[in-house]
Amino acid sequence: MDKPEKSKPIKPKSLHINIVENGKETTDVSIPFFLVKMGMKFAQKEVKGDDLKMLEEVDLDSIIDALNNGDLSLPCTLIDVEEADKNKHVTITLQ
Repeated sequence: MDKPEKSKPIKPKSLHINIVENGKETTDVSIPFFLVKMGMKFAQKEVKGDDLKMLEEVDLDSIIDALNNGDLSLPCTLIDVEEADKNKHVTITLQ
């Protein structure tokens, strides 16, 4: 009997942030994913106050689990927001 083939875990390489304001790209940056993960863990433990309270709700492990279960695939858009009144478009993507 053949053993089921283990699938290789999916690991994002980077987090890509793109911001377009007034039709002009103002930000286009890729951050290595391992730095994002380390930074998030640090911020969730060390940052106090309301400034970054929303970071407590971000669960990168659940995103990685969803990638490995096939519920998500790369590239995976995490945020895609258009503020028409400010003529601004922001996308954050795992690649």
